[in-house]
Amino acid sequence: MDDETALTVTRPELERAAERAGVPQAADALWAALVERSDAPPVAGEPPAHRFRCTDEPPPGQRSRAAEVAVYTGGVIALLAMSVFAGSGWAQYGPGAGLGIVSGYLVVFVVLAELLRHRARRSGTGRSGTGTAAAGVVAAVAVCTVPLVVFAAHAATGALGAPPYADYDAFADWGGSAWMVMEVSALVAAVAAWARHRTSFLLAPLVAALGSLVLDLGDALSSGSGSDLGRQVAAWLLAVGLAAAGVALDRRSLRREAFWPHLGALLAAGLAVALLEIGGTPTAVAFLVLGAAAIAAGVALDRRVHLALGGLYLVGALSYVALDVFGDTVLFAPVLAATGLLVLLGGVLLARRRRSPR
Repeated sequence: MDDETALTVTRPELERAAERAGVPQAADALWAALVERSDAPPVAGEPPAHRFRCTDEPPPGQRSRAAEVAVYTGGVIALLAMSVFAGSGWAQYGPGAGLGIVSGYLVVFVVLAELLRHRARRSGTGRSGTGTAAAGVVAAVAVCTVPLVVFAAHAATGALGAPPYADYDAFADWGGSAWMVMEVSALVAAVAAWARHRTSFLLAPLVAALGSLVLDLGDALSSGSGSDLGRQVAAWLLAVGLAAAGVALDRRSLRREAFWPHLGALLAAGLAVALLEIGGTPTAVAFLVLGAAAIAAGVALDRRVHLALGGLYLVGALSYVALDVFGDTVLFAPVLAATGLLVLLGGVLLARRRRSPR
């Protein structure tokens, strides 16, 4: 067989394809069939068929995986810079000049995203190429810059009616409807960017903006009661809504996009449990239940993010209970070790379940 004309298939690629198709348990059988097909000589009289070269070694094209990691790593750094670490340094030049500076940031990110998108379309890599992913990541950075531009516009005009002490990097100290306006602006920008670029990473700022908005609405509804009831209810509703959105995207075979609603649902559920404020062992038990439920959902949905966060919730809760109940006794270390071994054995059983035919 001519390796130059054969289609190279690696084991990890086949496993990812089977997972995306919703049949990860079929990977072993498919691999065996391809290996058998690659070793079989062509049969005279049969129509030509694709020839496969099966290998466990990554082909040269796997360099794109490293490129993809670099794209997302750089994008996350830029995203954090324009959201968490943006600060108010631009304001020292005056309201008008500050608005011009942050608006310039936004224009640069939008133009760069468009250039990357145009280059990816010309190269014919399609929606799955690294260039398309890079365009979506830069667009996500632009989305995170939109609230900063809105706040700078307020600083120049006073349109949002924020208190005089309001500062962009200390929004938690003032909050209110002015901050919700910025959250809505980020949400609208995220939807527009998604409609333009259709890359999964754009759902990260969309989910973040939606979550912040829902939680702030819950705060606003219970602001006069002096309790966190509104935020608790909002967190549970957010968790349920995002989980439903993730399942809906999974059913449409949009597994990459579904990752972000699933992650947001798990984080929102963890926040909801933390806001119960029952303290001590009861809180640990609540996290224990949440962790077990998340792991069960991860097995049912074949989602690693549920297994990872559910495992963290579960191990943290079990460790606290072990310390609280057995901390002053000789049983503490064995109980904690047994907890770790149970989690380990659960992973082994899960791996066997995924590999066994159904």
